[in-house]
Amino acid sequence: MSGLIVLLTLSLLLAAALAFYAVTILRRYLTERDEHRRVRALFTRYVPPPVVDELLARKDPRLFEARQYYATILSCRIRNFALLAEELSAEETLAYLNEFYAVVGKAVQRHRGFIESLRGETVTAVFGVLVEEHFQEERAIRAALDIARMMKAMEGQWSSQGRKALHVGIGVNSGTIVAGDTGYQQRREFAIVGNPAQVAARLEGASEELNAGILASEATFDVVRELFVGVPASSLPLRGLKRLHSAYVIRGLSRRAGSEGAITLPTRESVARTVLREEQAATLYEPVEAPVAARVDERLASNAPARSERFVAPVVRAEPVRFSQLDDDRPVLPDPPLVTGTYEDDQGPPVQLPP
Repeated sequence: MSGLIVLLTLSLLLAAALAFYAVTILRRYLTERDEHRRVRALFTRYVPPPVVDELLARKDPRLFEARQYYATILSCRIRNFALLAEELSAEETLAYLNEFYAVVGKAVQRHRGFIESLRGETVTAVFGVLVEEHFQEERAIRAALDIARMMKAMEGQWSSQGRKALHVGIGVNSGTIVAGDTGYQQRREFAIVGNPAQVAARLEGASEELNAGILASEATFDVVRELFVGVPASSLPLRGLKRLHSAYVIRGLSRRAGSEGAITLPTRESVARTVLREEQAATLYEPVEAPVAARVDERLASNAPARSERFVAPVVRAEPVRFSQLDDDRPVLPDPPLVTGTYEDDQGPPVQLPP
């Protein structure tokens, strides 16, 4: 009898141990799954899915901690934003910004870049952070050229809608930066810090003074000078910095650079729609009593953004515009009229050059 009791006691202890082990394994699995989803949800907004998969495969618990990288930073800004926004409603301004973000984001992610920030009329992207990238300088300049081409192509679309065009400037620089989690307890974000990022932003400002679309630092251009056509601009004074910098006005791809195929304009569906209209708001609410619904409609109407009569709703294209006839049989982007002082590279419409 006593042996049976001992056997039952051992069985219960073993069952309890197995249950505890199973619960521990389950908790660990759920924690890893939640972390996997969190990382994917976070980085899918900034980098292409293949890069996200590479980050997740590493299973690095210190992925977000700040660390030092040699990276290439791209700073892109709308030059005529303040002048344009002065005449627009908040809704129209936001529509422009979302289109700008879609163009820059598509070009950056196409070349394995990372969107560091969207701040008003400026987008900052970085190449060579989190994942090892041996061709970061080339990818950054190719992304800059794609942005220039797509913004040029968008001019026709805006013109057909009765809207003015956006004009952008781009600065590219390479150097050692620190990237990682920053902020305080209630607000965190992934950010890059270091003088190379400041130089990239200042190069973008200097590009406007030189009437250049893309200005790359000597540190960036020297590595890829055989792939791109650049005009030297030495001894540049950059706002807020003591040292003079050497840079190059990027004119396009050289004949030695291989083509990566056509790139399309962002589809209308890919442009974020962040203005809630009154007629759309009804679908976001569950059926409620009439008095409450009336108050909701009244509040939405009182907060409705001003709408200019000049604003024309964006036209949804059946097919995206293509940049090359070699890609497929979809509609081809017509070449814009040639402008004196342009360089025609192997990948589509010419990029506007300084005089």
